[in-house]
Amino acid sequence: MSFNLVGKFVVENKLTLLSSIASVLIMFPLWLSADSAILGDENIMFQRYEAFRQTIVNYNQWPGLNPWNAGGQPLEGYPNVFAFSIKSILVLIFGTQLGIGISIILYIFIGYIGSWLLASIFWKNEVVKNIFAILVVFNEPLFFHLSAGHIIFYVYYLMPLILYFSLRALDDSWSGLKAGVVFGLAFIDTSVYLLQYLSVILMLLYFWLVIKSDTNGRKMMFRWLVLFVCAVLTIASYHTITIYQVISEFPRISNLVFHYSWADIFSSYFYPFTEIEHAFSLPSGVPQLSCVTSTHEVSAYLGVIAFSLVVISLKDGVKWWHSLILFLFFLGIGNDTIFHPMYWLQKLPSFSSHLCFSRIRIITHLFLPIAIVAGLWVLWSKLHLNKYGKIVVIVIGAFLILERLIVGFQIVKDIHISESADPFYSSHLKYVNKDNRFINVSFIPPFEATQLNIGILRGWGDSHLPLNNINVVGGPIGVDENGYIAEFHQNGVSVEPDYWSPNKIKFSNLNTEIPLILNMNPGSPWRSNGVQLFPDYKIVEVNKKFEVMPNKNGVIFLSYEYPGRKFGIAVTVLFFILSIFIIVYYRRRTINQQKEFG
Repeated sequence: MSFNLVGKFVVENKLTLLSSIASVLIMFPLWLSADSAILGDENIMFQRYEAFRQTIVNYNQWPGLNPWNAGGQPLEGYPNVFAFSIKSILVLIFGTQLGIGISIILYIFIGYIGSWLLASIFWKNEVVKNIFAILVVFNEPLFFHLSAGHIIFYVYYLMPLILYFSLRALDDSWSGLKAGVVFGLAFIDTSVYLLQYLSVILMLLYFWLVIKSDTNGRKMMFRWLVLFVCAVLTIASYHTITIYQVISEFPRISNLVFHYSWADIFSSYFYPFTEIEHAFSLPSGVPQLSCVTSTHEVSAYLGVIAFSLVVISLKDGVKWWHSLILFLFFLGIGNDTIFHPMYWLQKLPSFSSHLCFSRIRIITHLFLPIAIVAGLWVLWSKLHLNKYGKIVVIVIGAFLILERLIVGFQIVKDIHISESADPFYSSHLKYVNKDNRFINVSFIPPFEATQLNIGILRGWGDSHLPLNNINVVGGPIGVDENGYIAEFHQNGVSVEPDYWSPNKIKFSNLNTEIPLILNMNPGSPWRSNGVQLFPDYKIVEVNKKFEVMPNKNGVIFLSYEYPGRKFGIAVTVLFFILSIFIIVYYRRRTINQQKEFG
């Protein structure tokens, strides 16, 4: 039956299928970039996935610790990597580079189909629905982030489906469950920035639907909410709990204050920057930070044609999406006064961590296509009976799509792959004769280092976690630095472990009178022979020595037991059982209602 449905879709929607495949192919520089680690942010993101993959595949362990970066950092609890996300599963099956590349293609395709379905709520015309899908998929502000290596933002392409199932709340009694499943998958992929902004939008849309609904509609909305929450909490509760373990100890509070002039804002909407460079002159009072000065953080290209269509769409009256676009627009212009919405949004938990909340413009460009296509539809409705008018509308639509494709391709082709910095990316070659064993060095690109089973101490990390630096007293040092003895030593003599893995290390035949020193970061999750070593430490400490005394038999068995695991599993099971009961209840109720009304 399912194959018949797929076949029917292909036959009846050839234009959609061909357009979606064409869109994926036009964006080939993005998915080809997975062949090489990207300079900057994507290299550390690739490293996280490589650490995740090696921990599971090579050592058959749950990815709790990332020992290959900064002397050891939490891997469980990192918001952008989780074992059951779409990216992670593909990485496990195909390897880090190929898995990420396949996930990029898959996400873009899902984004296109989701956008096409979302358009079906507003229009029935197939051409119009595909124009809308292209506009959503070719989100120019998003492309600047993707070309800069921000692979976390591919989660954007799950959002049209979430919106589709959310807006279907009054028509599909199971849309809450469907929206919750997609939202949960998005959360365990990347919970930061875009999904948080979308959560605010979903809340506003929910209350809007409740207000405009009658009594029966409000019952449907309540059912939608119950199913949505159960699905999200079942999928995301474990990840949420483990993230909280890290965030509670290392809160990231942004003190970045900015405000753009109207000239800067409008220039960003009408000038298609195609290279990663400083976009504007620095606004008055704004600090020198990339989040407020670089193109990939502020570009919001819309274009003259699209802007004109947004204005034309107002002829049919101010719709909810116009209000939403205006709200999102004001969210992105600054946070320096109480009159700016971002000032208040940043007061909320988690939103206060957004160092680069100009990224809200990506969500603005998720809703702008509704107004753009609505404007095109106004023209079509008024002019389609006139032969020349019809031609004019077709030409406008063609130019709109052509411009979006050309500008989008110009942005994504500016991918910063390793070929642009060969000397930097070949620095790991001098370490290939180390018998592939784990050693800490001061500087190697982290993804390449992890592939070689080499630990990197400095130069790369995530801003919400501590990163070791060369001035640290007591922390680990690199094999190529003065004072380095070994990864493990007693009284200045190197000691080899009987067994080494990311989460478990075993030593035997040690001197029972002398502590063992490990060239790693200590932290509260570590246990020695089942006893917690550092109960008063944070999850990771970068400026303290990792030393432990052997037991009376000269044995040390170290294990990394990540906090929150048992509680996270218990909560997940609880919500899973609750979800089953609620689904069964609503299913029986639906069947009874169908019988009652014949």
